[in-house]
Amino acid sequence: MSTRYVIRFDDITPGMAWSKFKPFEAVADALQLPYLIGVVPECRDPSLSVELERADFWPWLRERASKGWTIAQHGYTHLYATKERGLLGIGSKSELAGLPYDEQLAKLAAGKEILLREGVWHGVFMAPSHSFDANTLKALKALDFSTITDGYGFYAYDLHGLVALPQLLARPLGLGFGVETICLHANTMSEDAIQRMVDFIKAHRTTIIGFGEAIAIEAPSDMVERMSRGLSQAALRAYRLVRG
Repeated sequence: MSTRYVIRFDDITPGMAWSKFKPFEAVADALQLPYLIGVVPECRDPSLSVELERADFWPWLRERASKGWTIAQHGYTHLYATKERGLLGIGSKSELAGLPYDEQLAKLAAGKEILLREGVWHGVFMAPSHSFDANTLKALKALDFSTITDGYGFYAYDLHGLVALPQLLARPLGLGFGVETICLHANTMSEDAIQRMVDFIKAHRTTIIGFGEAIAIEAPSDMVERMSRGLSQAALRAYRLVRG
């Protein structure tokens, strides 16, 4: 079995870099691609407002959902509150990790209410800066979230009662097995990077799948799943240590 890819976009907001996202939207429409997009319900992070806000943002999201895109709740306001690295030990700041359970629950509930009101809540969570803790997961379960787009490895696994589809990469590796979730930030991508990724998408259309299909792919065995998790965690931490 060849590698399957999920194309994920973070930081989807009314004032994002729509001009940079346009080529990805065009290729998705042309090839009928199901992206995974992380929507900030009530964006208060000024760094994510880089172009004129889209007046039809919510109708646009509903249209994307109708085309098979998966909408993940990307935090609540995207304002960082702590310097906690969270359970994964990846990020160096967090909107949620380190805060009391009740405070996290209130934030997540407020974000969910916005997405529900707009008809685009899918029960999927995407943590800003990949940072969440046990209280985050507890709150997500209390709010009926089912899945998160984060974790180590190349197959979906159970994480404190939620289904976690690992997300490790900003570019494809093509290891020949499992699922690779490719995390993209259109706001900060160069024109060259955009073109390379669009070319990759066109060349690999048959192996790009939706989030729902990806979480259904099972590892050959529990041992393979655990090994892929452990090895990818060690490799990523070593890489980050080398980079400082």
